[in-house]
Amino acid sequence: MDRMGDFKKKRDAIEYLALVTQVGLTMAGSILFCFVLGYFLDKWLHTRGVLLVVFIILGIAGGGVTVYRQITRLPRE
Repeated sequence: MDRMGDFKKKRDAIEYLALVTQVGLTMAGSILFCFVLGYFLDKWLHTRGVLLVVFIILGIAGGGVTVYRQITRLPRE
């Protein structure tokens, strides 16, 4: 049995799972943070949802840029 080969396969799978989880949480966190910020600014400034939509769009864009940077910084094998 090749135990090192099995360990390497399992380690690679765990690393990819961690990457996918990190990417998902980064995107969700960015959108959630901007949603909450837009919601409270709308309540405070009485803008009827305008800032909520603007901040959700900014959250999606910011999360996308951050995820793109995380993926491009991966070591190439």
